[in-house]
Amino acid sequence: MDFSGPDPADFRNVRSLNYEFLCRLRSSSAGVDLRQQMATEIGTIISSLTDLHVERLSATPFLLFSLRERDSDYWSFLSDDEPSGDLLLTVKPAEELGQLAAACLGFLWQLAQRNPYATRLVSGATLSWCEQLADRTLFRVLQRMAGRPDLLCPRRAADAGFWLKLLGPGLSSEPDVRIAAQLSALQSILTEDPSARYHTLPAAACSSTVPTLLVADKLDRP
Repeated sequence: MDFSGPDPADFRNVRSLNYEFLCRLRSSSAGVDLRQQMATEIGTIISSLTDLHVERLSATPFLLFSLRERDSDYWSFLSDDEPSGDLLLTVKPAEELGQLAAACLGFLWQLAQRNPYATRLVSGATLSWCEQLADRTLFRVLQRMAGRPDLLCPRRAADAGFWLKLLGPGLSSEPDVRIAAQLSALQSILTEDPSARYHTLPAAACSSTVPTLLVADKLDRP
């Protein structure tokens, strides 16, 4: 496996996807349902995020939302060779979330093709998930998964401590404090599943350069 981290273009994509997700989570009708998956305190804080807060939090070097990468039963649909019954779902995701999920699937699919290690860093996915994704064509992935209404959700939605870290020091006006909090949150993702072999990932997360954070820092300057 290639053990090089995400490149600057990958981080730009992560930031762009995070920005769109946070804008929807903060104020859209679809965001109401997503916030209900989180602690009331967290949902209240997110609803009051300013545009500057959204910019700062978007620079977190991993995806702030999940495509249920660790739910192997859920993703078994991707390997199902039966006719696509999932396409007959009567409940469709909100269009804005459906577009975001499809964009994220496309990004992670191409990243898994060339660098599964980087895919794991930005999504917290297992190696087997990355391999499963990369083994299918993009059309197959989008056909099977993009239309599912329960695909996209806030990352670690039930973990209030995780989000308080991001919504507290992770929004600090001091770049060093902000970056440290966001990298700490990344480490917690990479180590949350003891059965997954992430021995080298946490150390790599600390040593990786995160160029998009520097872009966000410029917002603090007059």
